[in-house]
Amino acid sequence: MEALVTALVLGVAAGLSPGPLHSLILNVALARGARAALRYAVAPLLSDLVPVLLSLLLAHSMPDWAARLLAVGGGGFVIYLGVMAFRGRRPTLDGSTGVSAAGDYLRGALTNALNPHPWIFWLGAGAPLLRSASARGGEYAAGWLLLFYLGLVGTKSAMAVALGAGRRLLSDQWLCRLVVVSAGMMVLVGGWLIWQGATGSL
Repeated sequence: MEALVTALVLGVAAGLSPGPLHSLILNVALARGARAALRYAVAPLLSDLVPVLLSLLLAHSMPDWAARLLAVGGGGFVIYLGVMAFRGRRPTLDGSTGVSAAGDYLRGALTNALNPHPWIFWLGAGAPLLRSASARGGEYAAGWLLLFYLGLVGTKSAMAVALGAGRRLLSDQWLCRLVVVSAGMMVLVGGWLIWQGATGSL
């Protein structure tokens, strides 16, 4: 039971941790509303399969050069998304921007996949915890994963819904300003990832 509670707590903590996907959800929720932002909130379910499987197959952590390269590439992609968000900074009440739902899912999955921190978590702490749970049986391991992603995706989804609902309380002018600020945050987060990769401070 303790391991299952740990899984839920870890998931919530990961869902609240600032990072590229967190900033992207913030921007999309303010600019387009909760429905569009929820497509990004489920990104870990679409892109975490590879790091989870690798964490179970590999006995060692991710090589330093691979994590640094991933951070630089991911940072560049997040900066690109931030620039695009700034260029399309005018909020839309119906969430329509010409981006398809599939495009939203793809952007969210790529943002999460190019973030080195989920890889480092799964190849470091996640694998031993999941192996420990699997030693008690397949059902226990499945429960561990379910609770972890319930905490992770549930927290990000709650944030998306709250921000998407709250945007209607703001004037168009203030909403536009917040969208610009959130786009700037994405650029800063992308630059932070590039700095981490370049200096090896992951």
